[in-house]
Amino acid sequence: MLNVQPKTLEAQPIALAWQPESRRHFAVGCVDGRVEIHSTKQAQPLARVWHGDRGAASAVAWGGGLCAGYGDGAVCCWDTNGGAKAWKAKGRGDKVTAMLSTRGLLAVGDDGGRIALRDARLSGDRGPAISTQPHADYVSGLCAIRDEVLVSAGADGVLAAMDLRKNLKSIGETDPFEDELLSCCVTPHSVVAGTATGPLLVWSRKDLDKEPSVIASEHDSVEALVAVQDVVLTGTGDGVVRAYEEGEDASLTDIGGIGAHGGFPVEVLAKTSGDELVAS
Repeated sequence: MLNVQPKTLEAQPIALAWQPESRRHFAVGCVDGRVEIHSTKQAQPLARVWHGDRGAASAVAWGGGLCAGYGDGAVCCWDTNGGAKAWKAKGRGDKVTAMLSTRGLLAVGDDGGRIALRDARLSGDRGPAISTQPHADYVSGLCAIRDEVLVSAGADGVLAAMDLRKNLKSIGETDPFEDELLSCCVTPHSVVAGTATGPLLVWSRKDLDKEPSVIASEHDSVEALVAVQDVVLTGTGDGVVRAYEEGEDASLTDIGGIGAHGGFPVEVLAKTSGDELVAS
């Protein structure tokens, strides 16, 4: 991976997504509601958009444009340059907590445990979303297996799997773990979830019904996860980004810290589509 100089923003970023097929441009959602497009090559944002007084821009994703989810549950999508508004969808009042773009679809998780699936190109209030509620608490993370199975992590301690090809039909869900799940990611062999107390939970992709392996840790809550090929990166409450190497038996070996944010929690990790860069 390449090294890029740190970037300081005017507002606190709480969501992050790289533009598809790019290792230069990325979008951030900020606590004051602004959404900005940035380049690794310059200090100032390339574009900045707002969607009224709807709370924090708590999730962002690229899908048929730049999409953002807000504190009041609304979702808005702009064209790929962050310009004209393509569509918007009103929320139910529950904060958007997670967002994933895959197969031309936009999956949106909220504070009430619901997941909505929309066509990222044609959606909005005119195109009703498919909806399901796999969690009793907020949806903390979304990831996908081969762009066919949507996996969600919930603060209720449940990991759920749904078929993207069959309108989010449930494939199964785990028994509640005795801890909040705060994040999730998919590796070549496993599905990994981060917990509020620090351990990582590792399920085999082939059998999510089995009990997960528990990878003990001494660090704080795992608030962000991303898989870069066979390496899992964790963002934790103590401000450190750590790396774990995955073995063929789906085991994880702690490599150590690779970055830090001065003691401030690492709330988001995102990688480029080609795995060249990871931003935190």
